[in-house]
Amino acid sequence: MNYEGKALTIAGSDSGGGAGLQADLKTFQAFNVFGMSAITSVTAQNTLGVHSIQNISPDVVCDQITMILEDIGTDAVKTGMLSSKEIIEIVVMKLNDYKIENLVVDPVMITKSKARLLNKNAGKLLIETLLPAALLITPNLFEAEIISGMKIKDIEDAKKAAKIIKNSGVKNVLLKTSNLSKDKAIDILYDGQSFNYYEVERVKTENTHGSGCTYSAAITAGLAKGMSLKNAIKIAKEYVTRTILNAPTNIGKGNGPLYHNIEPLDVSAFKETAEDFDKWFDKNKNVFESEFFAEKYFLENPQNSVSIGVGSGLFASRLGIEFGVEPSEQMAKLAEKRGIKVKIGMAENVPYENEKFNTVLLGTVLSYAAEPKKAVEEAYRILKPKGHIVVSFVTGEGSYAMLYDLAYLRGKHDPEISPEYPYPIKFIKGTHWLSTSEVSNLLTGAGFINLKYVQTLTKHPKYTNDETEKPTEGYQSGDYIVIQGEKP
Repeated sequence: MNYEGKALTIAGSDSGGGAGLQADLKTFQAFNVFGMSAITSVTAQNTLGVHSIQNISPDVVCDQITMILEDIGTDAVKTGMLSSKEIIEIVVMKLNDYKIENLVVDPVMITKSKARLLNKNAGKLLIETLLPAALLITPNLFEAEIISGMKIKDIEDAKKAAKIIKNSGVKNVLLKTSNLSKDKAIDILYDGQSFNYYEVERVKTENTHGSGCTYSAAITAGLAKGMSLKNAIKIAKEYVTRTILNAPTNIGKGNGPLYHNIEPLDVSAFKETAEDFDKWFDKNKNVFESEFFAEKYFLENPQNSVSIGVGSGLFASRLGIEFGVEPSEQMAKLAEKRGIKVKIGMAENVPYENEKFNTVLLGTVLSYAAEPKKAVEEAYRILKPKGHIVVSFVTGEGSYAMLYDLAYLRGKHDPEISPEYPYPIKFIKGTHWLSTSEVSNLLTGAGFINLKYVQTLTKHPKYTNDETEKPTEGYQSGDYIVIQGEKP
């Protein structure tokens, strides 16, 4: 197993482990990028604050960078806290010597609480020498005010500041404007031609220590993996948002760290449904009404059936199924409100006894289950003899599923080529689309017999059972199918 890139962080050490190079290295690891570090300063700190700082000798900083780049090399570099004028000079010199192109500069000058981390002379040198060398800089609101020389009160001010910074010789500016809104966390990318906006709902938590470091490190990791700048930012935004959403509550007594141990590109399944399933269903009903129509065709006894997978309980309520298995507690609570008896569990480890049900429905779970074979075997185990498994899925040989496979290629989701239509569901970014033959082999391998196929949305070119309806606009042959198998 190989890493998918190499990244170097030139930054300070956080003894508490939540920010600085510790956060950077954790982020690189999450992206499967080999992380290296050149330490610029050592801080004694925890979640309550910084106690003391000791700068590293500029010569030692220089040697660290040289030793790394002479032997291992790197695909991308990020800088964080550069704590003195002498260290800034050394870093700029080494980056120029090695002609580093994928350079992300987090201009650590001032904190969210407006505490200065660089004196004015060092800040001026950083602005004049390091920022122009960067592919991207990621200033917070207060740093952007210092660099641009203007006050920023709203989004329009932020755009003006981004233009000023860009015109000073910076290639790309990602201005973080979270302090401007109580409800939204909006970042603005300006490349000299246009503005791109990266917006998410603000997460209400105090555990955000190291979020700026993590964000810039995630962008650096994306660049190291070969992503375009815009894609790297988009995926980094998703990643850092989820590290905040999942921030631990048992680390320290103050502002806690993030949860870095999250797989990038693996967006939570059915995120919107957890907030408003019915609204989300209506938005995508052209897909799901088709899926339900085909599934009902095979559901002989829905009262003694179980639906397994993310959103399973909510789908069960639409099909007359009374039981569900959910990995998500939030989704399970919504399903319970709809009268579904839901247990928390995974498709690969179903919390029901042997031979309990007449029918097991695996919605699209095989496309994102960690172990599809195990999921099918579990379905076989909990089925009564002569019971049926029903599997619905987007086929790997389908026209647009192939586009997603291309986009997802070896873990590299590309938002620019992944179409939102005709199946605009966020969990697709974490799926692997199985072919009809693969699913059929999984079923027969587990012991199922008498496989039957129903096509939904359009007729399948190989499995030629009758169509259940007219094709939906935007779909081509083989985009969606439902299979039934019998347990002997």
